[in-house]
Amino acid sequence: MKGRYSGSNITIYGSILSGSGRIANWAARTNLTEKAKHRLGVIDWLMAHSGDISLTARHFGLDRKTVRSWRDKFRKIGMLALNDKSHRPKNVRQSTTDWKTVDEIVKIRKEYPAWSKWKIKSILERKKLFVSASTVGRILKRKGLIDKRTSRKRSKAAKTEYLC
Repeated sequence: MKGRYSGSNITIYGSILSGSGRIANWAARTNLTEKAKHRLGVIDWLMAHSGDISLTARHFGLDRKTVRSWRDKFRKIGMLALNDKSHRPKNVRQSTTDWKTVDEIVKIRKEYPAWSKWKIKSILERKKLFVSASTVGRILKRKGLIDKRTSRKRSKAAKTEYLC
């Protein structure tokens, strides 16, 4: 891609934009991702070509709406607005399993590390604690109580048994 940052000036297709040295130096010192640097290059090109969004979008193969949103973010907030935001949801689903049940699952697993989630589920049912095997598996995974080597070995054995 042409339009990389070189030294104190931003070079785009052989021409040097005046006053871009300050922007390039600031961009080098901040936490701009590679995508944000590309977006900044697009904005620089846009400003150098009299703010023509259609021309810029055509030149970079982007949608006009995308270029417009980058320009607006840049105008309102600055360069750091060109970084990607987190896509993680603000409200993450919380576990509804009672902490006593979780404690019991952990205690059983530590006492009998070879037992499967189905066996632990049946033991819990005897103690009048009703949870699914999947819930037991999720809790074991969250607590770091699943041995990868043993799981892989058992999985491989189950698959070969199924094929025979």
